[in-house]
Parts: sequence; structure tokens; C-alpha cells
Amino acid sequence: MSAPTITVARSLSVKDRHRQLLGSIGVAVVVVLLWQVVSGLLFVVPAPARTVSVLFANLTDADYLVDAKETAVAVLTAFVIGTVLGGVVGLVLGLVKSVRLATEPLIIALNGVPKIVLYPILLPIFQLSGSKVVMGVLFCLFPVLINVAAGVRHIPEVYWKLARSVQASWRQTLVHIILPAIRKPLLTGLRLAVSLAVVGVVLSEFFATRHGLGRVVLQTYGHGDYPEMVATILLLIIVSFTISMLLWRWEKKVQ
Repeated sequence: MSAPTITVARSLSVKDRHRQLLGSIGVAVVVVLLWQVVSGLLFVVPAPARTVSVLFANLTDADYLVDAKETAVAVLTAFVIGTVLGGVVGLVLGLVKSVRLATEPLIIALNGVPKIVLYPILLPIFQLSGSKVVMGVLFCLFPVLINVAAGVRHIPEVYWKLARSVQASWRQTLVHIILPAIRKPLLTGLRLAVSLAVVGVVLSEFFATRHGLGRVVLQTYGHGDYPEMVATILLLIIVSFTISMLLWRWEKKVQ
């Protein structure tokens, strides 16, 4: 590729990034304006400025930070366990055809089950703290599992021939061939798993927990403290959105 062509390609890439940034800012402005309008029509929706003010106040409250830490630890634990388990199972399904054919219908069926209906069963088994972690694992497991399995199945045959020709060990094949080849579907699965881990943990906290942001949302709703409720929801959205965007940017770089 000649130098002028490279310059044009780079300039187009910069223009695309600028358009993407301007588009994101425009969408954010529209959302805030709509939020402001709706807050004047519905008493259950506080104004954006009021919500942000309550959020900052919450972040200096020791009790609130205990709830936030409880949810954060549960989400992180669920995410790590879910992604590791999903990655390992996905590798097995992608590599071993007999296992994939035997378990694929069951996995599809389990993925279609509303996970929250299992919570009454999980609660007495894993208790308060463990049950919400398990629920988070169930929510974030399948995106990683499915994406990894699909990624392994679509690795070009020439990659496997290369591994055999250089007599690569299983560890070398995994590190230098499989993982680089499936990095994009893996990152896609991780990006989806983050948000779903948050959903699984917070939903569980609606039902039974001593601490957690889900409990805060439910209690503030019951007390009619809508600014506090929406501020907590906004915090969850911001954290999930930020992590998802960082993973998405990483995913775009590996294309």
C-alpha cells in the first residue's frame, strides 16, 4: 500500500472516530433532554440534576459504600467464575465434536430458561451471599461459552496443520493458536457477560440479601424515595456501560 493510500485510510479512520464521538455525545444530550422532560411529567422520575446530586451524596455515605462494595465483590466473583467456566466448557465443546453433539440441545435449553426462576432453589443451598454469586454466574456463563465454542469451531484448518507440523504441545497450541484465533468472539462474550453478571446479582439482591445495591433499589422504591432509587440505578448503568465500552474498544482493536 502506497504512502498516500495509508494517509487516506488513517484520515478516514480519524473521521470515523470523530463521527462516532459526536454521535455518542448527541445521543447522550437527547437522552438527558428527554429525561428532563419526563421528570416534569412523572413524579417518580427525578430530574437529572437532582439524581446526580443524590448520587454524589451517596458516594460519600459509609453505609451506601458498604452496599456498593457488596454488590461489586459479588459481580466480580460471578464474572470471574462464569467466564473461566464458560471458557473451559466452550473450549471442550468446540474441540470435541462428540461432546458438542451430546450436550448442545441441553445447553440451548438451559440458556433459554429464565435464570431468576432458579433463585428459590439456589437460596437455601448457597445461602444469602453465595446464591447471588451463583445467579450471576448463570447469567454470564452462556455468552462466553457459546462465543468460545463457535470461535473454536471456526478456526481455519490451516492453523491446526501448522500446529501439527511444528509438533506444538497442547499448551503451545492453546496459547499461540487457539486463544489468538478466538480473541474476538471471546471479547464479545466477555462484554456481554459483564452486564449480565450485574443483572444476575442485582436481581438476586431484590429478593434476599443483607447488603447490596439491589436491596437499596428495592427499599427506596418501597419508601417512595425515587431520587435515591434512580441514582442507584444510574450508578449501575454507568459502571456496566463503562466496562462494556472499554471491552468493546478492545474488541474493535483486534479486528
